[in-house]
Amino acid sequence: MIQIGGYNRLRVARHSDFGVYLTDGTEDVLLPRKFVPPGTELGYELRVFVTTDSEDRPVATTQRPVAVVGEFGIMRTKAVSEHGAFMDWGLDKDLLVPFGEQLRRMEEGNLCVVRVLLDERTRRVVGSTRVAKFLKGDAHELEIGQAVTALIFDDSPEAVRCVLDGKFYGSIFPDEIHERLQVGTERQAYIKRIREDGGIAVSLLPQGFKGAVDAGPKIVAQLKKAGGFLPFSDQSPPEAIRKEFGLSKGTFKKAIGHLFKSGQIEITFHGIRLLDKPANPRRNERR
Repeated sequence: MIQIGGYNRLRVARHSDFGVYLTDGTEDVLLPRKFVPPGTELGYELRVFVTTDSEDRPVATTQRPVAVVGEFGIMRTKAVSEHGAFMDWGLDKDLLVPFGEQLRRMEEGNLCVVRVLLDERTRRVVGSTRVAKFLKGDAHELEIGQAVTALIFDDSPEAVRCVLDGKFYGSIFPDEIHERLQVGTERQAYIKRIREDGGIAVSLLPQGFKGAVDAGPKIVAQLKKAGGFLPFSDQSPPEAIRKEFGLSKGTFKKAIGHLFKSGQIEITFHGIRLLDKPANPRRNERR
């Protein structure tokens, strides 16, 4: 059976004035003339994407959509009508996101994360920005500290919501946000916490000791830029640390502790100072 909303390998069954008809042996579908590769002959096998035309008839194309049925894609809103929002997804025919499938009312020019799906009633390929309902709530496959790919799909005052590895629902809470995260961007993230109900909190920084070690060069770079001294310590307010270094206070404390033990900085009552040469850690005591 020909798969609507996905790629199909089909054989050229016959030519027509409108293009060529492709078959899987049971069903036929039209590949319009403008998409027929030069030299295509009867019996040739083509890999095509099958969607529906304006009259809801299956039609093939050699164009490549941003995403197929069952996948998420980053798309821009081309237009909004009384039927919903029309998304640019790489095909001549735009993808409709009906109003009932919109997380928030969409506006022309908006960049959105869209789930492509097949409407079982109409057999039309449509989109949805109600991303969360397509994500897994069971996070038993994940571990604390694990690196994942986070696709940002919603930004609210409470948290930035993201798709993790294409299938899990994750949240980045304000204390972990040190830069503007735009909808539609992908970032590497790390599992910070998994609640009993399956909710996943993620961080954009590595967790634990690795996170502290990775943050060290950033702190050293800031010290060099400032001439070797910065008025920050483990007593500084979290907001000030986040603004200066883009780090949580917990990670900052671990990082300067590591830099201190390795003899790269000294920690004073007034702040942290970069040492010209790595000191002997046994002699490097807090003042």
